[in-house]
Amino acid sequence: MEICLVIPSYNRADLIGATIESALNQTRPFAQIIVVDDASTDHTLDVLKQFEDRITVIAASKIGVQRARNMGVEHATTPYVTLCDSDDLLTPDHVATVHAWLEANPDCDAVYTNHQVFTGDDLQKDTFSRAPTGFFDGSRHATNFTADIPDLYAKTSQFQLLLVSGVTLKKSFYTGIGGFDPAFDGVPSEDWEFSLRVVNAGNVALCMAPITLIRRHPGNESKSKLRQRLGEIAVLEHANLHHGRPQADRTTFKSMIDHHRLWAFEEAFGRKKLALAACIFPLLGKHNDSMKFRIKSILIRAYMVVTNFSPLPPQRQYKDAIE
Repeated sequence: MEICLVIPSYNRADLIGATIESALNQTRPFAQIIVVDDASTDHTLDVLKQFEDRITVIAASKIGVQRARNMGVEHATTPYVTLCDSDDLLTPDHVATVHAWLEANPDCDAVYTNHQVFTGDDLQKDTFSRAPTGFFDGSRHATNFTADIPDLYAKTSQFQLLLVSGVTLKKSFYTGIGGFDPAFDGVPSEDWEFSLRVVNAGNVALCMAPITLIRRHPGNESKSKLRQRLGEIAVLEHANLHHGRPQADRTTFKSMIDHHRLWAFEEAFGRKKLALAACIFPLLGKHNDSMKFRIKSILIRAYMVVTNFSPLPPQRQYKDAIE
């Protein structure tokens, strides 16, 4: 049983070397390491040449991170694939830890790992320890692993515990659920949509040991909470329409979407992004009809009349309407 590592990269010359070093410094090696470079304009390819005898580099032509991941998995010749972003690190026991679980649990489709966020030398508390109370209740526990978590889909939709950096999946399962959806290129939280599909369709286990390190730096920090929230709305709307969940889950999602939309409307209005506020306004569900909200409603309706407003299509709302 062998595992291939897939790393998508774009303009990561200053960081990807450390990522690859961490992948090569495993107590149990990856069978393959594939880097799909998405037309970097810096000297990322020069950095990758330093490892050319130990990794496979695929040069893509600006296809986006979703297609880059899918391309890497397509070229993998192993039954399992691990994904890692080009700025993150894997601890030396990453492969050995996941491999041992998969060997003992061949019915497992995907293993998500616990992780710690770091900035320079500052290492934060692991993410799984910050899960909501009761998140792991009723699960099956083994050394360093938790499986058979009840209602994991609903829990994952409300708390983004699972990151794709560090996840290991059966290649056949990955391709069976369609890989990453390129329609979410440029949409914040795009990997959350993939994880929801994984949890919806697969037998998923969690490695409780923080064997993945997530780097925080200016290049990957969201510069807009509003844009991030719109991305989350896009994911929830898509999931509600296409993931085939029971009505109870769909009702919960509708409530979450309404809550996020109201927050986004208030934020857009407060930042004087009236075009965006006008896009969101007709979609608002239940809300607290306070005097302040009534005044905002009157002003937005007036804005729509005066400007002869025509709503932007959803993809524009979520990708670049607030840039």
